[in-house]
Amino acid sequence: MDFSGILLAGGKSRRFSPNKIKIMSEGVPLIALQMVKLGFFAGEVIICTSAENKGYIDHIIDRLPGHARKLGTPAGYDVPRVRAVVDDNIAASRTGDIGPIAGIYTGLENSSNDFALVAASDMPLISYRLLDLLTREAQLHKKTDAVIIRNIKGIEALCGIYSRKCIKIIKEEISRGVYKISDILASLQVSWIGPERLREEDIDIYNFFNINSQKDIKEFVNIQTRGLGKDGSHNIYSRAGQKWKDHFFRGTGKGTDQEKI
Repeated sequence: MDFSGILLAGGKSRRFSPNKIKIMSEGVPLIALQMVKLGFFAGEVIICTSAENKGYIDHIIDRLPGHARKLGTPAGYDVPRVRAVVDDNIAASRTGDIGPIAGIYTGLENSSNDFALVAASDMPLISYRLLDLLTREAQLHKKTDAVIIRNIKGIEALCGIYSRKCIKIIKEEISRGVYKISDILASLQVSWIGPERLREEDIDIYNFFNINSQKDIKEFVNIQTRGLGKDGSHNIYSRAGQKWKDHFFRGTGKGTDQEKI
């Protein structure tokens, strides 16, 4: 099964400055890290963003092959086809910002595959293991509308699988003034991944860490510095990209045994 990738980067970062899509990690923009991650599972990646962010994102897309090399991606890694689309159009007829549902809708409308792997740009510790689990579940449940995680924190709707079958329902819900993704999921056929399955797959809670404030940026820096602990990711290396590989491939062994990727 072929997947598209949808990266949600439409936020206007009103709560703090600088714009969080411009945050750097190991000399690479966080949004570029997310593009590279989705590229392991998707041949095309669609960045859903605002008009004010599109110019910066286009700049990052042009330099993505260089960022991927800096991260030390394996020799067999193919940089995905990436393009940015503005998700403001569907929100234009609404009052105010309708949130990430606009990005999911726009991404699905622009995707060329039946299923899309959706991720938020401000979830910097999403792992290979989590993305692999989501895509495996989608292949097992091909008739489902979405594959969504429900963990101890609640529903993780911004890192999941959505089918193009969702487009009509999402559009109808938005027209009725329903913008909350968890409410829209009630109208979809969802394959749920619960806490027990996450434990079986060794999916840690760091996967769902997101950056919404200056405090979160500091915590992300602390996590990078101290490592994640139990899986042996101690981040003592100085080579560019090693911290990223420790975090992304944690627990899989793929950071060293790259031929299996």
